[in-house]
Amino acid sequence: MSDALRHLAVRVETDPFFLAHPLAEFARSERLDDPALAARLGCRPDDLTLLRLCRAPRPDPDGFRSALTRVATRFGLDPGVLAAAVRHGQGLATLRATARADAAPGTLLAARDDPPPAEPAQ
Repeated sequence: MSDALRHLAVRVETDPFFLAHPLAEFARSERLDDPALAARLGCRPDDLTLLRLCRAPRPDPDGFRSALTRVATRFGLDPGVLAAAVRHGQGLATLRATARADAAPGTLLAARDDPPPAEPAQ
C-alpha cells in the first residue's frame, strides 16, 4: 500500500463521510493498534487503508445494511462484526460531539455521585 494512501486514510479519520471515522473511534475505545484492529475485523492489516477510505454507510437501516454488506464482501469480512464496530464507533462519535456542544468553553464535565436521599422523618 502506498504511503500517500495511508496518509490520506489517517487524515480522513475526523471526517464522518469515510469509514475511517467510526473505525478510528472504535479502535481508540478498544485500545487497538492497526494489527489488532485488522484481527478484530478479520482482515489483513494491508486492507485497513482501503477499508478506511470507503464511504461510511448511510444512517437508514436499509442503506446501512446494504453498504456494509458490499464493503464486507469486498474485503472478505463478517458483515456483523463490521457493523458492530461501525455502530460502536458512530455512537462514540455522536457522544463526543454532543459533549463538546453541551460544554461551555473553558469548562470540564465531571460525573458525580449524588448523596443518598435523606430518609423522611417519622
